Amino acid sequence: MLHICTRGDARRAVPSLVLGLTLLAAVIPAARSQPEPFITRSHDTLRLGDRPFFFLGANAYYLLEQAARGDTHTVINLFRTARRLNMTVVRTWAFYDSSDSLNPAVIQYRPGRFNEHALRSLDYVLLQARRHNIRLLLPLVNSWDDYGGMNQYVRWRLETFPSTSFEAPRYQAHDLERTISGGQGRSYRYAISTAMGHDDFYADSLIRQWFKGFIAAVLERRNVFTGVAYRDDPFVFGWEVANEPRSSDRSGNLVRTWAAEMSAYIKSVDPNHLVGTGEEGFDISPAGYTFATYNNQQWLFDGTAGIAFSGNCVIPTIDFGSCHLYPEVWHLSNSAGGVWIRDHIRVARGAGKPLVVGEFGVREYQTATYESWLTTALYDNAAGAMVWQILEGPRTDREGYGFRCSEQEQLCLRLGEAGERFVAKSSTGTLPRPQTFRLFQNYPNPFNGLTTIAYSLSADVFVNLSIWTALGERVATVVEGYQSAGERKELFDGRMCASGAYFCRLTVEQVPGARRASFRQTRKLLLLR
Repeated sequence: MLHICTRGDARRAVPSLVLGLTLLAAVIPAARSQPEPFITRSHDTLRLGDRPFFFLGANAYYLLEQAARGDTHTVINLFRTARRLNMTVVRTWAFYDSSDSLNPAVIQYRPGRFNEHALRSLDYVLLQARRHNIRLLLPLVNSWDDYGGMNQYVRWRLETFPSTSFEAPRYQAHDLERTISGGQGRSYRYAISTAMGHDDFYADSLIRQWFKGFIAAVLERRNVFTGVAYRDDPFVFGWEVANEPRSSDRSGNLVRTWAAEMSAYIKSVDPNHLVGTGEEGFDISPAGYTFATYNNQQWLFDGTAGIAFSGNCVIPTIDFGSCHLYPEVWHLSNSAGGVWIRDHIRVARGAGKPLVVGEFGVREYQTATYESWLTTALYDNAAGAMVWQILEGPRTDREGYGFRCSEQEQLCLRLGEAGERFVAKSSTGTLPRPQTFRLFQNYPNPFNGLTTIAYSLSADVFVNLSIWTALGERVATVVEGYQSAGERKELFDGRMCASGAYFCRLTVEQVPGARRASFRQTRKLLLLR
């Protein structure tokens, strides 16, 4: 049964905030119906009306919370910054599950019981997205314990039916102390009691029913500012069934079955919008991936995370492949990020789906790294990529990846240029081709850590970009595979190499293994410690 909290503790705790948003609703005229099209999918490409749609976007998970606390300036400034950077999509939380009914940002404080003030705050975020011509990608639950997460549903289940009503214990005492970490301060408890744990969010029939109730409440809600139901609002880019779902099922079947059920349910309530899984891109097998690039991190592709990206991509009611990218946390070099993006584009395309890089971030060499990754996303035809994350107002940088344009002008300049190229590509579906093959001098040079290797490809060709010592020993293979024509930018991470002179060799072949290369050029690199 649906219950909206209008007079309960949550309302009494923040009367001035509720009144403020109510008055704001009165003074903002309801938006007239506009001929704005929805974002749709055509095979492995997103479309906006009769044109392809490619996008640069950003994460700002905190918008609901700031609006609920009356900080509308932060919400507005975030969208203004995103527009200045030529971003057209923002990813932000559409959930907050907690028994703390005094918290004005909590949307669901019991299964099926909702705080109207928090929902109006989400309405306000969507209003500002509309005003700034930005679309929102909205995850519906968190795998991590932040903002309640899946474990909050499990706790509610245990409170509703105490553990004495369950069968023999499935978890041991030591399981109660076990946490699953995702880096960046994120974690979730593996077991909530000896009877139930995190995986029961996916498996328990009553929890799944509760979650469907939450989905319906959000998707069917009519925005108090615009008068438009969420399921009918073209400024919703789409829904993600979860943020970074994980499980202990190494086959990936538990999450895949759940994602298929929930995405089908979303489609039944809202046939207008795209649906993604919100996952990180891990898999149960290295087949189809360039595993040699990934520093022998077998857990990425052995089912450790309980996720099968390749299997999730083929779910009929999932519209796009979802992956995230945090090489520092995963013990990879920044240069592996381009390979990660290309691999996931290829796997998603094999399933007939576009790829959205829903989150990406590094702490070191941000400007060079993002420039390289976004070039890869552009020329290898990812549908979009979303940086983690823009900071505005009082938000602090807990994870270490956030940035403010007032403090990092060079980074924001590069992001703005990348955003401009995504917008341009959306106009024509393509980007200009260079006239020649050419390997440019790396920059910076000399370098003492990471350096960018730029080159132009005048055709779609097989590329081998490798680094050699003066003695003719291969140090690294940066690229080995087909690449589309364009102005490419790859990274060489020399932090594990000794000081000295190295040589970068670009070899281009129309057919791999051809007896004669179409083009070959070498540049000297100087690594100084």
